[in-house]
Amino acid sequence: MVPRDRDIRRAVFGRNVIPPPPSDTVLEIVWDTVKDDPILKLLLFGAVIILIIGTASHPESGWYEGVAIFVAVTIVLVVTAGNDYSKDQKFKQLLLLQSDKRVKVIRGGIKDEVSSWSILAGDIVEISVGDEVPADGVFVKGSRLVIDESPLTGESVPVQKNAKAPFLFSGCLVSEGSATMLVTAVGTTSSGGRIQELLNNGEDDLTVLQEKLRDVAVLVGKVGITAGVLTFTALAIRWAAGMPSRVHTSGWDWSYLMELVTYFTIGVTLIVVAVPEGLPLAVTISLAYSMFKMMKDKCFVRHLDASETMGEATCVCTDKTGTLTENRMTVVKTMIGERIIHGEGSGESDAVPFSPTTLTPRMQKLISEAISSNSTAFVKYATEKSLPTFVGSASEGALLVFNTKLGSSYEDARRACGKVDNGVWLFSSERKRMSTIVEPFVPAPGSKKETKYRLHTKGASEILIGLCTRAVSAKGDTVVPLADKQEQVIRSTIKDWASEGLRTLILAYRDMDSLPDLGDVSDPFIAFFDLTFLALVGIKDPLRKEVPGAVAACQTAGLTIRMVTGDNVLTASKIARECGILFGDGIAMEGPVFRALSKDEKIAIIPRLQVMARSSPSDKHTLVSLLRELGEVVAVTGDGTNDAPALKEADIGFAMGIAGTQIAMNACDIILMDDNFVSVVHAIRWGRNVLNCVRKFLQFQLAVNIVALSITIIGSIVMGESPLNAVQLLWVNLIMDSLGALALATDEPEDDVLQQPPHGRTQPLISRAMQEYMITQVVYQLIILIALMFSADQIVPLDPVYHPTTDDAKRNNALIFTTFVLLQVSNEITARQLNGELNVFQGFGRNKLFLFIVFVICFIQVVVIQFAGTFVQVVALSPLEWGVCVLLSLGSIPWTVLCRM
Repeated sequence: MVPRDRDIRRAVFGRNVIPPPPSDTVLEIVWDTVKDDPILKLLLFGAVIILIIGTASHPESGWYEGVAIFVAVTIVLVVTAGNDYSKDQKFKQLLLLQSDKRVKVIRGGIKDEVSSWSILAGDIVEISVGDEVPADGVFVKGSRLVIDESPLTGESVPVQKNAKAPFLFSGCLVSEGSATMLVTAVGTTSSGGRIQELLNNGEDDLTVLQEKLRDVAVLVGKVGITAGVLTFTALAIRWAAGMPSRVHTSGWDWSYLMELVTYFTIGVTLIVVAVPEGLPLAVTISLAYSMFKMMKDKCFVRHLDASETMGEATCVCTDKTGTLTENRMTVVKTMIGERIIHGEGSGESDAVPFSPTTLTPRMQKLISEAISSNSTAFVKYATEKSLPTFVGSASEGALLVFNTKLGSSYEDARRACGKVDNGVWLFSSERKRMSTIVEPFVPAPGSKKETKYRLHTKGASEILIGLCTRAVSAKGDTVVPLADKQEQVIRSTIKDWASEGLRTLILAYRDMDSLPDLGDVSDPFIAFFDLTFLALVGIKDPLRKEVPGAVAACQTAGLTIRMVTGDNVLTASKIARECGILFGDGIAMEGPVFRALSKDEKIAIIPRLQVMARSSPSDKHTLVSLLRELGEVVAVTGDGTNDAPALKEADIGFAMGIAGTQIAMNACDIILMDDNFVSVVHAIRWGRNVLNCVRKFLQFQLAVNIVALSITIIGSIVMGESPLNAVQLLWVNLIMDSLGALALATDEPEDDVLQQPPHGRTQPLISRAMQEYMITQVVYQLIILIALMFSADQIVPLDPVYHPTTDDAKRNNALIFTTFVLLQVSNEITARQLNGELNVFQGFGRNKLFLFIVFVICFIQVVVIQFAGTFVQVVALSPLEWGVCVLLSLGSIPWTVLCRM
């Protein structure tokens, strides 16, 4: 297929991408915020009144305060909207990435696996059980193709597809069988694409943590409203009480009314400051930040709340193959007849590499037909010397490479075999086997009669050996009854190899002269048994080197790790011991044994259950359900279509990005892009970090809130005016909400995050250590600020050289405002430690964004005080006064350490 042809089809029919919905601009977000927030409307209304009255009474300078409030509100809105816009862009990017899937395509007669984004109208695509149909198309050929069209129609009844019902729709799932299809529509022109466009425009629900914080914000907001009303009432009463004497002495002046409006504006501003809208924002920022960091750690988060839930996980039920092991399978041993052959990598002293001379030509052809025809995987090589890459089942890939080593081409063998319609039964975890009926090209051993049909099957060795009644000789020239002695030798070999950690599979077949009605046969062993044993193979899948350390890290973090696998119990136990999952008085149990227990017996044995082998999807689902009933927060890994119920049932479902089916990925919360258990550990680290970041911000903001409300109420009642005006309070609000959330919500996980127990679901969000920290901060800040309110002249005498014409009030207000802001910088630094650590600077330099925001706050504060004092109603400070403000604010750091000792 020439590139020019692809370009034309792409131009005419479009790309197979559903773009995310367009984002609102920053200005649109600002307008929506103003439109939907009544508090902001009140504040802007007050600013308009102040501007009108101020300009009317003092045309030269009366407009300063009103404009300053407008500027401050605009800055707060734009920064907050910028945060929202950035968050929205990141989530749109994640939404787009979620639509990318791996698809098998045939182009120019060559099979390949490509991104679903590159699929074009006119391509030939292969689909099989567990896949999602990547685009609209028509059925070309296939076997037993059954499609779940519920994502499109809402009907849960599976629909069979064939030449009479050929239309396939994107977004639907393959429930059974396999087929090739011709793509007819892609992207937004496909049926699934049109629906996905509507889904993309849906609103995101709040996560559990966001809902908790929203409740906290509502509570604090009510306190703020009370404080705002109380402040305005106190100021208004003092204003009204003094008004008769002022009017009597000086007469009426419009500036008197402006004072009352200013008090109203301060009260409304206090409400704006008190409502901690930064709390949900902190969760969103932390989740977005963590999600992108987790992508670098090979974890693709599909659901927003999965990150935070991982911080509460108490146990992990993990697969074995590909998750704990490398999923780089190699056939290292085989048993043909009664002959055992040790291949390279088996670790045996007589091991030799498999080669074209390993088997007789007749047996080689029979093995090649059995492996090649009864498989759907294929093997890719990047270069002639590179390691093979398996597309499809890793076990099938290992068999195909074994076949190649024996000197046969699986592609030639597949072409030589004629497949029978509806004659393929793909592997399932219930059957533990795959079967295919073909028109063979290899004559039956020991028979001159032509074989018309042959059923090839491969699967779980201890199950298939019970279905075999005959065996092929080692040379492949005769078939003999399977004697009890030989069967015992095979069973003993299966146990021995499984104890070495090898996956064992049996290859078997049966020759037939005619076929029953295959349309009514859901499993070939209902109609066909009496099999002929062909070979036993031992497949080695090495344990990942990093897994034992990752398992140990999880156990240190208070998590219980359980292996749930479809493998033989001996193989599973060997791997589980190697990686530290099976230890002490823990037990390994087979799924059928677990299934036969009563519910009470299952609950009694679960605390000791560390390995479940030969498990079915229902066993896995039952285990997860019971663990959740016992109060555990359960994470589950899975890759198969039948793992979907357990992935849905679990608190956090992990699907495999390489070996996983699309159905499993659709059911999960997080996709492990490298299929590695270590990535689960990364997810736990980041999940705990989300909660930690939010709690850091929570203790920081609540301390600021309490101090701001307290100092404003005290000043209003005692002194008759608020020590912080509306513009100053809005600047504090910006520090607390937008900049504070950005600084504290982007911390990376601390080194000891996995040495702490998981955060329980019923545990309070605010711990005892956090309460102590907030009390410490509030006490120190109030002492300093009240001292400045009443004794600023004694603490820092007015410098007549630097302030020759300045009154004490403006200078003192500048001291209070600057000290308050710098105290929050110190508060932000010490709030980074949650558990009462004495070293408050631990990891201080790791978060560069945090350092940048601290610098920005300090820099803007200097600029505002020294060069824009008119707008915030203060005067510039002298170096000595700046020094006192800095020392007073830094004093909160040793004070915090002292209180923790």
